[in-house]
Amino acid sequence: MRFFFGFLSAIVVTIVPVLIVIWTGRINVAATHPSPILERVLAFAAARSIARHADAMTNPVAAEPQVLDVGLRQYAEMCLMCHGAPDVEPQVFARHLSPKPPPLTAAAVQASSDGTLFWIVANGIMATGMPAFGPTHSDEELWTLVTFLRHLPQLSPGEREHLLTAQSGSHQAGHTHEHAEHKH
Repeated sequence: MRFFFGFLSAIVVTIVPVLIVIWTGRINVAATHPSPILERVLAFAAARSIARHADAMTNPVAAEPQVLDVGLRQYAEMCLMCHGAPDVEPQVFARHLSPKPPPLTAAAVQASSDGTLFWIVANGIMATGMPAFGPTHSDEELWTLVTFLRHLPQLSPGEREHLLTAQSGSHQAGHTHEHAEHKH
C-alpha cells in the first residue's frame, strides 16, 4: 500500500508542474521562437508514431522514365515549395516553418522505407505543416511520388531545370511577405 501511494505521489509531483507550465502559457508556441525542447519532444513522438503505424509495404511502382516524369510534376506541385530540391531552394515562407521541413535528399529521409515514406505522404504529420495527401490522391499517385523521392538525389540537369522553372513560376504566381510590415 505504501508503494502504491509513493508511486501515485511521484506521478502527481511530476505531472502537476508540467500541467501548470502548460496551463499558464509558459511554453511559447510561436513559429518565430522555436523551442528546441518542444521540437525534440514532438519529433520523438512523431518518430514513434510513424514506426508504429507505417506498414512494411513494398512500392509497386517501378522507376521507369514515364513514372519519374509524372513523379517530377507531382513533386513540383506538392513538395517543392516546402522541401526544395538539389540546387532549388524552398519558397520563402518555408524558411519560417517550425519545425523546418527536411530536405528530402537527406540521408535520414532516404534511409526510410518506402512504406514509411508512403505513410507520411498519405497521412501527413500533425503540428509540422506536412499535409495529408491521402484524402486527395490515389495510392498509385502517392507511390509514384515515393518512387520519385528515391530518384531525387540523382536529378538530371533537365529535371533540375524543370523544378527551378516550377519554383520561379509558383513564386511569381504567389505572393511573399518577406518585406511586408504587418500589424496584428
